[in-house]
Amino acid sequence: MVERKSELEFESELVDYIAKIGGTRQWQKVELHTNEELWANFKKILEQNNQDKLEKPLSDTEFEQVKASITKLNTPYEAGQFLYGVGGKSQIEVDLDDGSHRFLTVFDQDQIGGGTTQYQVTTQIRRPAVIPGKENRRFDTTMLINGLPIIQIEEKADGHQVDEALNQIEQYLDEGQYGDIFSVLQIWIAMTPHHIKYMAVTDIDHFNTDFAFQWQRFEDNKPVNDWREFSNLVLSIPMAHRMATNYMILDGNSKSPNIKVMRPYQVYATKRVIDLIKKHDFEHDTEKRLGYVWHATGSGKTISSFKASWLASRLPNVDKVVFLVDRVALTNQTVEQYKAYDPESDENNENGVVVDTSNRYDLERKLYSNDSTVIVTSTQKMAAMVRDKENKKSKRIERIKDKHTVFVVDEAHRSTSGEMLEDIKKFFAKSVWVGYTGTPIFPDSYEIQSEKNGKKHHKITTYDVFGNPIAIYNIRNAIQDGNVLGFKVDFENTLPQKELKEKYLPEYFKQLNPKISEDELKYKIDHMSSEDMDDAVQPTVYDNNEDQVKAVVDNIIKYWPQRSHNYKYNALLTTHVGGNRASTPMAMMYYREFKRRNKELDRPLKIAVTFSADKTNGNNMLENNRSLHEAIDDYNKMFNTHFEDKDVKEYTAQVVARLNRTINDNQYLDLVIVIDQLLTGFDAPQLNTLYVDRTLKGASLIQAYSRTNRVYDNQTKTFGHIVSFRWPSNSKRLMDEALAKYANSASANVQTGLFDDGDDGSGDGILANDYKNVVNELKKVVEHLKKGNITDNITRIPADSDQNAQDQMASDLRKYTRLLNSIKQYKEYAEEKDAGAFLKKIGLTEEQEIVLSNNLAKELASHLAKRNVGNPDSSVKLDLRVEHVQEVEVNYSYLYQLIAEMMNAYHEKDYDSAKEKSDEIKSLTACLDDDKEARQIDAFTDNIMNGRVSLQDYPYEEKSIPKMIVNHCETGAREAILEWKKKWGVVDIKHSRSINDLIDKHVEGNDDLNIDRVEDTIIKEATEVYRTDAENDEIRGLAPIKYRNEFRKQFQELADRIKREY
Repeated sequence: MVERKSELEFESELVDYIAKIGGTRQWQKVELHTNEELWANFKKILEQNNQDKLEKPLSDTEFEQVKASITKLNTPYEAGQFLYGVGGKSQIEVDLDDGSHRFLTVFDQDQIGGGTTQYQVTTQIRRPAVIPGKENRRFDTTMLINGLPIIQIEEKADGHQVDEALNQIEQYLDEGQYGDIFSVLQIWIAMTPHHIKYMAVTDIDHFNTDFAFQWQRFEDNKPVNDWREFSNLVLSIPMAHRMATNYMILDGNSKSPNIKVMRPYQVYATKRVIDLIKKHDFEHDTEKRLGYVWHATGSGKTISSFKASWLASRLPNVDKVVFLVDRVALTNQTVEQYKAYDPESDENNENGVVVDTSNRYDLERKLYSNDSTVIVTSTQKMAAMVRDKENKKSKRIERIKDKHTVFVVDEAHRSTSGEMLEDIKKFFAKSVWVGYTGTPIFPDSYEIQSEKNGKKHHKITTYDVFGNPIAIYNIRNAIQDGNVLGFKVDFENTLPQKELKEKYLPEYFKQLNPKISEDELKYKIDHMSSEDMDDAVQPTVYDNNEDQVKAVVDNIIKYWPQRSHNYKYNALLTTHVGGNRASTPMAMMYYREFKRRNKELDRPLKIAVTFSADKTNGNNMLENNRSLHEAIDDYNKMFNTHFEDKDVKEYTAQVVARLNRTINDNQYLDLVIVIDQLLTGFDAPQLNTLYVDRTLKGASLIQAYSRTNRVYDNQTKTFGHIVSFRWPSNSKRLMDEALAKYANSASANVQTGLFDDGDDGSGDGILANDYKNVVNELKKVVEHLKKGNITDNITRIPADSDQNAQDQMASDLRKYTRLLNSIKQYKEYAEEKDAGAFLKKIGLTEEQEIVLSNNLAKELASHLAKRNVGNPDSSVKLDLRVEHVQEVEVNYSYLYQLIAEMMNAYHEKDYDSAKEKSDEIKSLTACLDDDKEARQIDAFTDNIMNGRVSLQDYPYEEKSIPKMIVNHCETGAREAILEWKKKWGVVDIKHSRSINDLIDKHVEGNDDLNIDRVEDTIIKEATEVYRTDAENDEIRGLAPIKYRNEFRKQFQELADRIKREY
């Protein structure tokens, strides 16, 4: 029987254990419990590690400069940059009192686990409230490196969920507790004795527990649940230090710079790659193949390959690292991603370690240089340089050939064809090669690459080019871990079964055998399997067939609201014509049919098509290029752009940006039609559907399907959706074969004999359940919700005294919404004729559904919110977005009439009638789609019923109500702003009115309050008077710098709240 320990007992045992694990370097237990003690400890260590630069301890004035450098770090990204420093050495610039200038070293990544690095662990750090009115807090366990808090652990005892610790961290984050010396924190760990999750530190706007990961074992990718095993694997020295440095990613993307912590399989792969490179003897080893990393598409190969490339560039036995991309079109995308991850790049993601190449001459120059850079280039560009230089003799060329060069190859499954890589390998005599792929090429007898000298040649495999697998994390592992989504695959038949059997097949067999009798014909057709029928359907039934195109477009448009979750997500359509014929005409048939159908739609779809310009002088060149001109011209009109025929590359790049929603103007595409582009190497989390009018198989199928299964919002995006429109039975067989292969690590056994994880390729969890099973699962959730202690047959929420039942109801409602969102994307749901009949299937009446999804859900959210205030141990999550089966349309005239009647009844002191009207009003506002509007009307009616609204214009009429509600909101906003001004002491400053003006122009969530530096002016004026004018005692007691920082933060929160509520 497991012994149950209290949280403090568990914490004590954890810290004792941490202090004993590891080798010569161990965590030292220290008693540091206040901010002042933490700063003093850091000061002492900083002085010890910089004795060669300091003749005496830092004075208070000197150390204030150090503290200011740390406390001014406003984001985790800035903290990550600070800790990395320059060349892996973090330093702080200090002007000493004697007038001299010093750079003091804080961190040195070359001393991980050794040198002067000090490792400490402490508990129960007291954190006074940062925001006036909030609770004081305590941090459970903090791990310090060189005196700075780098890892924080929040523990919960057995019997608690690990998510409670994560929710507690989120609460602390929202209260501003991760400032001052904790500004440098990198990793949070939530821990119970039998469940652990870790995540990168983030800001409150981007806190998402979907990115809290479990650790896994390398051998089998199974999760590590025991706290001791986790401590051994992750918290020992030097691993903990490496996790917080080597295995962190600084993502400097332009929209939202942040830090990421690598998942276990990424860490294992990176560590093994670096270990292999370290051990390689570039001068004497003849085997250049180090191996390949097989990581499922969508599981973060770009991060893994970047980290391996970047760490390799720092190794003493490596001269150059080259990251090869197999298509020129992907070079820019990879360069942008790599530069964003480069810790040495500037704010524009330039001037770092990662460099690209403008042409083969620039490539040659960068290979020749002594810089330790990561060169990103295309296989084609590298091969062109090799061909140009391989027979030329010069010291420059010999020096390039003689360098210890590491080649990291992206999407290695595509790089196994042709002779380019072999030519490059021969040229770089002292090179090693590592591949990264989600779909390795395995030896299959039916895969023939070419025929030479009358002999058949099997397709070159990933093993042939790169050697054995270094690490494997297949699509099944990724789906089971929740790192990517499973697939829902629909096989549609655009050739109706009746037409197939009664028209197409008889004609087909009569052409093969004109003498066949009617009886023989009927017998043959009646006894055909679905696969046999598919085999009988010729490509001409699909290829360049207007009826096929119209049928597919009909299907896409008919089910678009369901599949796109009411236009929240977008899609790809891929088509391809066989027989070595051009596919662009069929892509344009689709494009033009959508243009035609868009004219009939109330909400037209934003469509684009992309393919390459034709420069072959072939028969299809003119039609191809005219079609491309048409597509670009339409696109220019849609988005007010100015691309020309010569700008195909730029046009395609912007189409991609509108599809993956990285463009800054917030104008996105709904559907993009492609032939082969974007089916590999393309990442778009809000793309959820792939329409397929072609044959896909093997690696190409997995790659294409994987465009849809990126994790985004687990409430509304529950799977990647594939809809296939030709040869349904054969397409399903090809899918099953591909999934069986790529969901099974043993597929690599034929080459290595190293892996046997018991996979049988059955695809458990990879494909979504069928409609009937998901409906039954939803029915079970409804049954649980209706239990007496939860909602008592959908009549009430649990009492506040039963918090466990309230939490269970919240959990059930989230599951209800996730399943219902999933069901709504099934074609079968769209064909349900009657909402009432569907509700009956899942065990609800129409009235119960309205009560559950509107009244009870909102009432529960309100109670949970009240519980959450001031409760440091609350595990409550307030994101209750409950989905409706049937949308209730509110008649506003009737609603306003009710409000007028309620006001009249209240004025006439008929309080019972007024209360009855008020309850009916709330039942209607609960059905409004606009939560903000519902809150405003509820607040108005509540204030009337509480006597807070003056009723002087009796009797009231329906037509006057909307204006009264608006006036009530405006008054509420002004009063809220005034109260805030009084609290912060800014009622009488010169620019007091500017506070209202800034809020009026503010967009919730945007950083737009300091346009033209007006906010700076307000803060400057406020700082001069807050000591006397602020009505809040705690605010008056703040130091000026603390006041300025808190004012800015609280002003942003006020502006957001006013916009959200009023």
